[in-house]
Amino acid sequence: MSHAFLLIVYLGSKIISNDMYFNNIDNCKYFASRFNNQPPVPNRTAGEDEPKTRSYTAVCEPARIGKNQPRYN
Repeated sequence: MSHAFLLIVYLGSKIISNDMYFNNIDNCKYFASRFNNQPPVPNRTAGEDEPKTRSYTAVCEPARIGKNQPRYN
């Protein structure tokens, strides 16, 4: 086992990606900030209680992964 940083990407409140691991927090935070600066996405299935747009939110979390788990530098 080794440590890495997991990039988790949400669209609204739904997780759309949680399989990108980085060796270094700075690289993970770079990609998280790129997602966080995207414009809102139209919500085509919006009901009365849901917003008409959804935004991307990305966060980096420390994670323990196997030595053979692919990761980005």
